[in-house]
Amino acid sequence: MDDTLVLPPKPRVGAIIQARMSSTRLPGKALLALPLHIPETTVLHHVIHRARQASAVHQVIVATSTQPSDDLLAKLATEAGTTVFRGDEQDVLSRFYQAAELHKVDVVIRLTGDNPAIDPAYIDVAIAHHFAEQADYTLTTGLPLGTNLEVISTPALGRAHEQATRPEEREHVTPYLRRNPGGLFRIQTVPFVLPGLVQNLRLTLDYPSDYALLHLLFSHLPTNFGLSEVEELVVKYPWLTQINHENEQLKP
Repeated sequence: MDDTLVLPPKPRVGAIIQARMSSTRLPGKALLALPLHIPETTVLHHVIHRARQASAVHQVIVATSTQPSDDLLAKLATEAGTTVFRGDEQDVLSRFYQAAELHKVDVVIRLTGDNPAIDPAYIDVAIAHHFAEQADYTLTTGLPLGTNLEVISTPALGRAHEQATRPEEREHVTPYLRRNPGGLFRIQTVPFVLPGLVQNLRLTLDYPSDYALLHLLFSHLPTNFGLSEVEELVVKYPWLTQINHENEQLKP
């Protein structure tokens, strides 16, 4: 008799990065050089690199649209050695679910191509909490804008894909999950507490002043900086918080 213990396979985690060129406020922002004087390193390159640095992530997928305007973005992602999935421009929920199904991903960490300062250490923490609680949907709070995270189990993503009908639920991926906690989805929030100076920073990219702040960070910190290094810099130069603090954030 063979008493060898056969363990179930570990869930496969995919970081899916949604990106497109047709931003209304800052077109082509995912392909902007960051920092400004290194044109071969773009915002999207940093998102891909940081997703790969997370030890819990097995595969990184750039999910863009089938529009010709996104051909260059898809080409850059392919040249960076990243899997590319192309789907509907407006139905991003469908794009995410189809990418996860095609590449046999069990759990998705949702990232966007305009958030280059995500911290891989927090990606690992968020995924660990997701598994520990056997959640369908895990989101973090308390991190700077552009660095909070969403973790979604693919079956839950599939249910949302089948049932969500509102345009904003299709375009922004997770609103349907947030609106249906309890019986339909097991949802948990992982709160982090950071000092106010860094917690209130805008580290997303929608306006030229957002780009100015990110350029300063990527010019003066090590390439793999985390939020702790950002905190040290902001404590030293508090005026950094004023560069883009008046920018409006659209709500999904």
